[in-house]
This record gives sequence, structure tokens and C-alpha cells, in this order.
Amino acid sequence: MRNIAFLVLFAAACLGCDPLAGPVSGRLGFSSDTISFDTVFSGFGSATLELRVINLEEEPLLIDRIWLGGAGSSPFSLNIDGDAVTEAEDVVIARGDSLFVFVEVMIDPTGDDLPVSVIDSVNFHSGRVSRRVILEAWGQDITLVDGDVLSNTVWTEGKPYVVSGPLLIDTLVTLTLNPGARVYMHHGASVTVAGTIHANGGPDKRIIFATDRLEKEYEDVPGRWKGLKFLGCSRGNVLNYTDIRNAEVAIKIEGEAASVPDLFMNGTMLMHNSASSLSARHADLFAVNSLFAHSGFSTVSLTEGGSYEFIHCTLNNRWEYSHRTDPVLFIAPGDGVMPSVSVVNTVISGNLTNELMINASAATAAEGFHADSSMIKVDTLAAGWYSASLFRDVITTPAPLFIDEAAWDFRPDSLSPLLDRAGRTEMATWPVDIRNKPRPAEAGPDIGAFERQPGEKSEEEGK
Repeated sequence: MRNIAFLVLFAAACLGCDPLAGPVSGRLGFSSDTISFDTVFSGFGSATLELRVINLEEEPLLIDRIWLGGAGSSPFSLNIDGDAVTEAEDVVIARGDSLFVFVEVMIDPTGDDLPVSVIDSVNFHSGRVSRRVILEAWGQDITLVDGDVLSNTVWTEGKPYVVSGPLLIDTLVTLTLNPGARVYMHHGASVTVAGTIHANGGPDKRIIFATDRLEKEYEDVPGRWKGLKFLGCSRGNVLNYTDIRNAEVAIKIEGEAASVPDLFMNGTMLMHNSASSLSARHADLFAVNSLFAHSGFSTVSLTEGGSYEFIHCTLNNRWEYSHRTDPVLFIAPGDGVMPSVSVVNTVISGNLTNELMINASAATAAEGFHADSSMIKVDTLAAGWYSASLFRDVITTPAPLFIDEAAWDFRPDSLSPLLDRAGRTEMATWPVDIRNKPRPAEAGPDIGAFERQPGEKSEEEGK
């Protein structure tokens, strides 16, 4: 009798120590009532999203069944307690604890250019309590690019193009991108241009080169792919209203004295790149109404000869990932000759004291650099390369006062010193800004790529 009592007491003690013992049916809580995926490319798996299931009872909670509404035909999949399943039974959650359910989605191609919506639910049954969480995603068919461009090719609006690895545009070959074309680069992918790119975007149908991670949190993440590299044999390149982001070096141009590649840019945005937005050596580049921003080193680096002209451009940098020491614009002869650089109606700014560095003597710098009607953040007294002949009507001290620099909004605000301070000479050729907004002839244009429009506010202020 004494032994039986001991065993009963021992069993009761064990039950008291086990947090999953004696579960009851009851109430469930959830970290969200809907799990929403950003656009998912057809045939490619999604990111994994997390659903937390919370025990709202004062005892261990028994969930009799967890299952996908679409069962085996659902595009969604679950991982519960480390097991990839479409359903699970008799799952117990300890008092005050939670269960983590991980959700993914895989969408089959549909043949449509437009995204398609897919919906399902993950369902929970505990005794008489039934709950569900909605699962939703958008699927987008793609054109997968896994080979080189060996003949003249046109990419169009509609299905996005996903580049899976290294891509070569061969010599004497032109890749033409029509307005609205979207090119998404897989991690580590690259584009090498031995031939020619004609990116013919428009103000309302911009062309995009970006990471293939379409989640909102990846929009400004740098270094996801390598970028566009133009070889010395490349000629006649055009980037109109084109966004290039999330690369290591968005545009790298490698010319030499005997072979000078050229590039024309209008309305182009190069942002969120881990090394630089533009790195050029002995090239011929003309940029107007273009934005260069957010990089780990010099946003624009020009070395070893070449000719570069920036008109109504915005060059700005701040870098939150590490301490930044390199200026926005770096110019140096390197092992060659001093580049010829003209900066007109352009703002060069950032959070360093000096955002322009010319690695040359004052005499050599004066031979190759000229700035007119611009704002350039620089300590002219401390800059050994500086001489008065380099700057004409250039502001060097005030902050540019953008509407919201932290949100990458480089429009000048109502108190900005950029307003009405640009030269008028370029107005006849470039009467509109990067957004196709007019530059008023009566008041004079603003310095930079963006012309302030009456009543403009930040996105937060406009809500």
C-alpha cells in the first residue's frame, strides 16, 4: 500500500514538472490575422514568413488539428516544429508559450503578363474553438535570362526579366529596353556590356535594374548583385529614365587611351549600391537630370582620363552601415592623366565636411575641373587642390535642405538654398527635371536634378 501511494505521488510530481502535461482545449491568439507575401516570381520560392500562435489559456493548450485549406493543392507550405507539412495533429503549447509556424509559397506559371492573386488559409481547431489565418500572395510570371545576348534583342514591358547569373551583351550587339521594362538580378548576377545598351525609359515608365528580392525591406539594401560593367569596346550606350539599385557598383566603365566607351544618361537614378553608383576610368560620359546616392565609398569615382559632364544632377551620400570616409565625388589621375570634369547646376552634398576630393595639385586640378552655378560641400581653406578658378557661382557652406533625405527624397524643401540658384543657360536644352516637371523660366531653375513644384511636401506630410 505504501508503494502504491509513493507511485501516485511520484506520478503527480512528474505531471507538475511537465509543462505540456494535462492540456486543455481553448482560445488561440495570433501574431497576425493575415500573412501577406510581396510579389513572388512564378517557379521561384518565396521568402519565409512567420506566424506566431499564442496560448491564451492558463493551462497547456491542445490544438487538435492545424491544416491548410487547400491541402496538397495549395501553393503555400507550412513548417511546424521543424516539419514541412500540410497539416499537423495534437500539437500542445505550454502555458504562456507560443508555437511558430513558418509559411512559404510557390506559384506555378500562368502565362499572363499581369500578376495573379493566390489566397488560402491556415486553419486551427482546438475542441470547440476554430480559428483561421488568411494567406495571400501575388504571383508574377517572368522571362528567365540564363544565357548571353548574342544578337540584337529587345526587352519589353510586361513580364519582368530575371537574370540568374553573369550576362554578356556581345560586341556589335545592341540590347534595347523599351519603356517600362523591368530587369531583376539574382544574388551575385552581373551584366557585362561589350556591345551596346539602349534603355529607353520614360518619366512615367521607368526602366528598372534591381535585386530579385521584391520585399519592401530589400528596396534600399545594397550589394545584392554586381552591377553593369561597360568594357572599352562598348559604344553608344543610353540610359534614359532608368533606375539601377542594390548593386555593388551600379555602373562601372573601364576604358583606356585607345578605347574610350561612352554613355549618355538622362533622368537616371543610381542608388543603394555597396561600393559606388558610378566608377569610371577613361570614359566619355554625359549625365543630366540624374541622381547618384547612397553608397559605401565614393558615390562617383572618376580616374585616369576621360571626359565627364554633369548638368542638373544630384550627388548625395550618407551611409548607415559603417563609418564612411570617402567623399561623394572623387577625381584622380591615377596612373594616367587628369579626367576632364564639368559640373553645372549640380548639388554635391553629404554628411562629411568635404564631399569633393581631387587627388591632384591645385594647378593640375584647374586644368581638368570646372564647376558653375552649383552647390558643392567642401572646406575650400583645407582643400589643397582648391583654387578660385575651379568654382564659378558655387555655394560651399549651407546644407541643401532636401524634403526628406533619410527617406531618399531629394526634392528641395521650401527653405532650400538650391531654389532659383541654377544658371539659365541650360534651360533651353533641359526645360524639365528628372520627373519631367517644368523648370520655370521667370524665377530661374533650381540647382540639382529636382525642380521644386508649388506646395510639394514629404510623403508623411502629404498623408
